[in-house]
Amino acid sequence: MKEANYMTSDFAWLTEHERELFERYRGKWVAIWQERVIGVGETATEAAEQAETVAPGENFILHAIDSETDTIYGGL
Repeated sequence: MKEANYMTSDFAWLTEHERELFERYRGKWVAIWQERVIGVGETATEAAEQAETVAPGENFILHAIDSETDTIYGGL
């Protein structure tokens, strides 16, 4: 159940920091774990590879940040 709590808090963190993430990472993919960005890339694969070096074997959130608006798209 601890993992579910991290995921819930990570989604909440993502929502709270939406504007900041858009301004810093527009057009990129980001990986989020324990309320911080642990990977960034042009593709989901690049972001996930970076995240794996920081948190090997952990479940993190991958999100694509739109380059045109402040809308964030994502998935697990």
